[in-house]
Order: sequence, then C-alpha cells, then structure tokens
Amino acid sequence: MIEENCRNCKEVISGNFCGHCGQRRYKRINRNYIVEEIQDIFVDVNKGFFYSVFKTLRNPGKTAREYMEGNRVDHYKPIALTFVLAGISIFVSSSVLKFDDIMKNFSEQQHINSKLMSDVFTIISSYYAMLMVLLLPVFAFITRIPFKKEGHNYYEHIVMNSYVVSYYTLMSILVMYPILFLFRQNPEKMMLISQASFLALPFILVWFFKGFYNHIPLKKIIIKILGVLALTLLTYILVVVVSTIAFILYGVFVDKGVLEYAKPK
Repeated sequence: MIEENCRNCKEVISGNFCGHCGQRRYKRINRNYIVEEIQDIFVDVNKGFFYSVFKTLRNPGKTAREYMEGNRVDHYKPIALTFVLAGISIFVSSSVLKFDDIMKNFSEQQHINSKLMSDVFTIISSYYAMLMVLLLPVFAFITRIPFKKEGHNYYEHIVMNSYVVSYYTLMSILVMYPILFLFRQNPEKMMLISQASFLALPFILVWFFKGFYNHIPLKKIIIKILGVLALTLLTYILVVVVSTIAFILYGVFVDKGVLEYAKPK
C-alpha cells in the first residue's frame, strides 16, 4: 500500500488508518464509498446495539459485570443504549399508543381538574423512560450506599443502573406496550397496567445485582435491595416536599399565575 500524508494531521499513513489521529485513509466520495459507509453502519449497529440488547435481555447483571471487567469491544456503550431505548419507548408511547390523548381522557374520567396534576400524569406516563435515564445519577448514588463495600465507585454504579434501566425499558417495549395496545380504548386499565409494571422493579433489581455480584448470597442481596428501595422512597418524599415548597414560594413571591395553574377548577 502506497504511503501518503494524513489529510487531517499530515502524518504519514502506511495502512488504512492514521496511526497518529485515527482518521481513515483518504478516499474520494463515490458510489463504493457510500456503499461501504452503509455497510459499516449496519455492521456496527448489528454488532454493538443488537448484541448488547440480546445480552441485556438474557442477563443484565452478568452483562454489566463483563462490561465493567473490560469486555467492551462488542458492546454498545451502556449510557448510549439507555438513550436509544428511551427514544424508541417515547416514539411507541406517543405515536403508537397515543399516551398523551389517553392521559387526557383518563384525567377527565377521574375528574382531575388541576391542569398541573393532569400534565404531571401525562409527562410521567409518556416520558417515564427518558425520566429514568435523566435520574441515572440519582439511582447510582442510591445503589452505591448499600453496595459500597464491594468497591465500585459512583461512576461504575451509573453504568450498572444504565443496564437496569435498559432492561426495564426493553421489557416495557416488548411486553408491556403490546398489552397496553390491546387495552388502548380503556384508559383506566391502561393506567393500572402501567402502574403495576413498576412492581417488577424490585425483582429486576434483585436479579440484576445477584447476576452482577454472583459471590454474594441471595438473602444478602435481597436485604441490600430493600435498603435501596427504602432510600429511593425517602429520596422521592424529599423531592416532593422540596418541590412543593419551592413551587408555592415561587407562586407567592414571583408569579401568582402558577398557583392558578395548580388550583382545581
């Protein structure tokens, strides 16, 4: 192969990629170039995204442990995986299930006259997958406390929780959404099914952390997960209390219109 200078950093290239900056050897953009790009995208997605989805569905805890131990070449990056799956989840819930419209009907049936409460229910139901992704830093802080002695740092717990969220989102897309689609004409049953799905989270957490920390007895894992759930509940209560106080203070001293927004009609 003829040596040439890299078009990016000007270093000499003797292979297909520059050894200094990593840029591919120059190729004129033509039909073959486009075909190769499409093939590369398909191979990368198939090897990374679908491989990680399959491994996560089989055993999220074991998959996270392998990734943490350095087996990463075939895997889609876990945080990126959560964002992609959350995007798919939002697309299905908004475009296929029409959750926004269903939640409006549910609010009317339940006589929820506060626009604030109606909007909160709609956002949580339609965009819960993205909310879970955004809360990854909080989840990591919570799970690290009971498992601190195992030696994994805060950022590693973010990766662990990425797999938990990815698994839950996948199960929602593959199992819960088809069931919800069957009951799409019944907002009350849809809400009941949607809320009941959160009851699976404790079992998912136990399965995940048992797969990740396979040397810890199951009984000890369950105790630690109970600690995680207790901390999560305390965090939720704290957030609700602080948010409510902040909302009221903002309405009293800054913009009284927000109080009208929350007031039942």
